[in-house]
Amino acid sequence: MMRSLLRPRFDLVVPVTTVFLLLTALAAAPLPLAAQPARAAAPAPTPTATATAPRAGESSESPGQRLLDQDESSQAGRTYTYDAAGRRDPFRSLLIRAQNRGGAQRPPGIAGIAIDDLQLQGIWKTRAGYVAQIRGTDNKSYLIRAGDLLYDGEVTRIGPNEVSFRQNLNDPQSVKPFRDMTKQLNAAIKS
Repeated sequence: MMRSLLRPRFDLVVPVTTVFLLLTALAAAPLPLAAQPARAAAPAPTPTATATAPRAGESSESPGQRLLDQDESSQAGRTYTYDAAGRRDPFRSLLIRAQNRGGAQRPPGIAGIAIDDLQLQGIWKTRAGYVAQIRGTDNKSYLIRAGDLLYDGEVTRIGPNEVSFRQNLNDPQSVKPFRDMTKQLNAAIKS
């Protein structure tokens, strides 16, 4: 008989989250009118004229007041609007690339040619260094030099038989934001 009284009863255990929710609900609930402390019938202070006017470029509302107004309007049944103000959408995944990037209007000429789309046709040595001839997707030939910017990267070096590129990557999982590539002239012929 004594053992049954000392044994803990597990059927009365209430989950901690339930207790937490009940306590927060009680703390947030307004007190009944009878339980509220009596307030003195002192007149409310009148605002003085010493308040400063907002400066040029400042709004008369503080950011905290705007948040309170927004919260009140959302509780009143009005819809909530999100002002991006130049920031990215927090609900759009960073892992998904922008749709139709290739279909976007590219600038004409060398600036519109992607590194993967060009074909290396020739390399010439000049007094200023090497110059490479490439063919773009528009089936036109262009001359490029080290330092020229392409659609998704730049030309880093031109050698006697190869051209090195630094391709910009738009991959948030990549350790480096770029990839170094080399295209060789006569890639099928190995010496």
